[in-house]
Amino acid sequence: MLTGMLMCLIACASMTSGVSKVHPSIKEDTGVLRLAEVVHPPATRKQIVSLGLHYENLLAAGIKDSDLRDGSLVEGRMYCCGGEIETSSALWFYVPEGLQVEIGDIVEVRMGRQPGKNGPGEVNTAMRVRQKGITNGSCQWVPDKPGLWMRVLYCDWMEQEGWIERKGLYNTWLKPAGSEEIR
Repeated sequence: MLTGMLMCLIACASMTSGVSKVHPSIKEDTGVLRLAEVVHPPATRKQIVSLGLHYENLLAAGIKDSDLRDGSLVEGRMYCCGGEIETSSALWFYVPEGLQVEIGDIVEVRMGRQPGKNGPGEVNTAMRVRQKGITNGSCQWVPDKPGLWMRVLYCDWMEQEGWIERKGLYNTWLKPAGSEEIR
């Protein structure tokens, strides 16, 4: 099942902006913290290596081949609950050694940097699990209207920790790059 999902995502990523799912789709998101809900089992090493250009992007960003183990690449959704936006805006992120994530976890992700004139780019990277499952804490999808598309993750602690709401076509909560470090 995951193999099919990864292959679909590879195709979708290639057909859209040309930006790999391991990089932020919006240049202005470089370095910001975002939240994502893990939606599929983490990829196996074999699946990661089979990703072609995406695998090469991980290596180009300075991740050693030996660090690409089972569970080191995960897909997370930033919008809920249905519609094409849920999958088209999903991101992939690298999970460093020592951190484990599971389906349903709410993960804080430091967004990478798209490749370009400044080099090969940086990949989106999990910083920590903020909540185990959407129903087990202060994080929830808002607005609280089940079935509404483009609901965003919001947690009661966000404003106190310096997170801001970005409004516009793709509303979201984020912590700007350069803000105080994570606790």
